[in-house]
Formats: sequence, structure tokens, C-alpha cells
Amino acid sequence: MSRPSLFLIDGSSQMYRAYHAFRGRGLSNQEGQATHAVYVFVTMLRKLIADHRPEYIAASFDLAGPTFRDALVADYKANRAAMPDDLAEQIAWVHEACEALGVPILTAPGYEADDVIGTIATRAAAAGFDVTIVSIDKDFFQLVRDGTTGATRVYDPREDGAWFDEAAVVEKFGVPPARVVDVLALVGDTSDNVAGVPGIGKKGAIDLMTAYGTLDALLDRASELTQRTYREALAAHREDALRSRTLVTIRRDVPIDVDFEALRYRGASRERCYELFSRLAFRTLVNEFAPTAESIEKDYALVTSPEGLEALIAGLGAAGEFALRVLADPETPMRAGLVGLAFSTADRQARYVPVGHAGAGGADLLSAAAATPQVDRRAALERLRPLLENEAVRKVGHDLKFDALVLRNHGIELRGLAFDSMLASYLLDATRPGHPLEEASLEHLGYKALTGEDVCGRGAKAVSLAAVAPEAALTFAGERADLARQLSSRRAPRVVAVGRAPGFGGLEVPR
Repeated sequence: MSRPSLFLIDGSSQMYRAYHAFRGRGLSNQEGQATHAVYVFVTMLRKLIADHRPEYIAASFDLAGPTFRDALVADYKANRAAMPDDLAEQIAWVHEACEALGVPILTAPGYEADDVIGTIATRAAAAGFDVTIVSIDKDFFQLVRDGTTGATRVYDPREDGAWFDEAAVVEKFGVPPARVVDVLALVGDTSDNVAGVPGIGKKGAIDLMTAYGTLDALLDRASELTQRTYREALAAHREDALRSRTLVTIRRDVPIDVDFEALRYRGASRERCYELFSRLAFRTLVNEFAPTAESIEKDYALVTSPEGLEALIAGLGAAGEFALRVLADPETPMRAGLVGLAFSTADRQARYVPVGHAGAGGADLLSAAAATPQVDRRAALERLRPLLENEAVRKVGHDLKFDALVLRNHGIELRGLAFDSMLASYLLDATRPGHPLEEASLEHLGYKALTGEDVCGRGAKAVSLAAVAPEAALTFAGERADLARQLSSRRAPRVVAVGRAPGFGGLEVPR
């Protein structure tokens, strides 16, 4: 039986890496605030999840304020440059992105992220997890452990990625994981103000550990060393070596409560991602996480009986205004065959009257329509005629000219045209090559609508809309009316402001 996988992300180092990877590219939000570190961090995090599909996951970040190491050494990390202002401004967004993407954040006051990760990794491995620490920091090599009940590895995500188990640590670093802290203690780290022992470099430290086994054994037998510089340095800096070892040792006993089940990866929150990425102006991600028909509650229904049609007509007339979309095949009004009519009088509500879905009896909804009852086309149009030709009942839509032409070809003059969101979109930006409902919906409503290809298929496998079962076309048809109505309401103020302007009704979108 395979062991559950837990990925622990060194968030602080990954955030710095993201910052420097894209620095100077000018990525910013609408307020001019830098966002490049967030964008790269999100990209890296999503790639990690997509490539490795962890069952459990968490990230840890350093907190502002002193840690226990500062109490040991007053100038700990004093040599490090201050965090750039434009990175500091992005930290909260990076944290928010983790949570939105389904990655919980674990921190502990007074401890560094390394210590939190070390503690969780140790507990998880003991509980039977295969733990992967995602970091470019060699200090994590000290945590690597092979095991039959649980194990800990380090994953360096740079380039093609590198995995480090115990053997790989020895090959890369020169000593087994248990001796990594001893080597680091001897070598020191100038960036963190870890003194080490002057005159002993990494190669010398590895040689000494190979010969003496542990730092304690080396210090106890330092007088036996034949190399005078090492002998004198160790004698003079014994306390520095021991203090350095304490500083570079990742703690595994941080007092933090963790419920492993809370770390189970459950996927990203579409709503939270969309809201965050909209604020950050990440257009591609906004498009990807925009709400869709599958992610919202809606009331779309077929009208397939004369009684249902009568009830619909009565409701539309009583409303005094409704959104309309005529679905036709092909979508060229002078040659189009009427397939159905969609109506909406409220947000996320629509009714679809199928009249021209000509099925072939197949079971595949993309190749043939199911045997769904439909109102006779001629009878339906005759019953709808008084409503559609009533000047007093206002009609809104997206490309009402198309709707009017198709209906005219079937003997109906559409009257009472009140608002056309396609024309409003054209007036907002006439330079665009097109003004489809999908683009207007995404831009003004933050909603990702279905396309004709989503319903009818693509390329050689595409079928006509008439060949699609009414049930399969319902969401597509309902959206056409529902979204047009929403665009005509106060939910899209820029579109409405243009669409209600004097003289609007006499304009047409060039075709």
C-alpha cells in the first residue's frame, strides 16, 4: 500500500526566487503596484501541484519579528540586505494566493519557516507520510531520511527539478544528512552571520567529518590534528562552532498544532482565485477562473409543451421587459434555420423553447439529439408573435439585429427593442475585431460563458446546433439570454451607460 504524500513548501525562498525571476518586467495592477513576484509564485505553485499531484500540502513563511536565534546571536542575519520594498508589498498577496489555491500556510512566532517545516516533516514521516520539502536551500538536507514507514526528501524545483534522498545528499553535499549541520557549523554562513570556524572551508569540513564522524568528536580530539591551522582554529573557536551548529540546526520541536487532515489538498477555490487575480490584473488567470455555468446556481429550464409555452408567454408579458436570443443554424441570419428561442427576466434564470432540434436518434449528445418533445415551430411562433411584435414590451439582447432578421424570415417583426449589449460593446471600443457575448460577459460580468464549440464540438467532429439534443443546448441557450439581460442591467454600468445614451437605437454594428 502506497504511503500518502505531503509536500511542504519553503514559501519564503520560493517567493524571493519568484521576485528575482521576473524583476524589471513591469508587471503591475491597476494601481501601479508591482505584482510580478505574485504572478511567478502562482505559476510555480500551480506547476508543482499539476506535475506532482500531492495528496497533502502546506507552505510556511518567515514571520516579521525576532526568533530564538536572535536571542543567541544579536546580529543574526545582520549582513542580509533589507527586503526590497516592492517585494514587501507583495507578501500579503502571495499568502492570499496560497490560500486561494488550496495551500494552507503554517507559521509559528519566534521560529523561522525552516523550523516549522522541520517539525511538520518529522511528525509526518513518523506518522507514515512520504514528505517532500520543496526548497532550493541546502540547509534542508539535514532533514532527509529514508525509511520503510515514512520518509523525507528534498525537491529543488529549478530547471527540471532534482530529488534528494540520503544517497543523493551524500553525492551532492559530501556527507550524509545527519552530518550536514556539522559541516555547516564549521563552514559558517556570512549572509546569516553564522561565524563558523575561520580557515575551514566546505572541502576541509567534509574531510574532517569523514575522519572524525561528528563535530563533538572533532572538537574533543582537535589537539590531535596534524594540520596546525585547523588545530589552532578549532581550539580558538570551539564555542563559535557549537553556537553555529545551534544556529544552522533546523528545529523539529516547534510548539505548533497541526491536523494533517486539514492539509489534504482539495483544489483551488475558483471564487477566491478569480477575485484575487482580478485585483492583480492577471488577465489569463482571470479568464481561467471566471465563474462558469458549472460553478454557480442557476435556473435554466426547457419549455417543451404548449401549456408550458402559454405560461412562459404570460410571465414575459407581465414582466414588461425580457432578454431574448434567437438560436439559429447556421448563424447567418438570411440563411438561418430557427432552432430555438431563449428568454430571461432575472439573473441566472432563463427558459429555452426548442423548435428545430432535428435528432437522428443517437445516444451521443454531440452527434444526435435525444428524443425530447418540442413545441411545433409554426405553432410556437404564432403563439409568440403578439408578444414579440408588442412595442410596449421591451426586448433586450446581444445582437438584436440578428434576432430580428431571423424572425423576419419567419414572418415576425420584432418590436420594442430597448437595449443591445453588442452595440454597446462596439461603442465602448470600436477598434475590436469582434464583440461576441463571451468577451462582453467576461469583461463586464466576470463570467466565462460557453461557446458554440463547447456545445457543438470542434473541427471535423463539429455538428450543427440542430443536431445537439435540447438538454445539451440548454445551458448555452440560457446563457445567451441570461447574460444579455445582465449586461443590460446595473451589473454592467459601463455598458448600460452607453446603451441608454440618446440616439443609441439608430446605430448598428458594422458587419
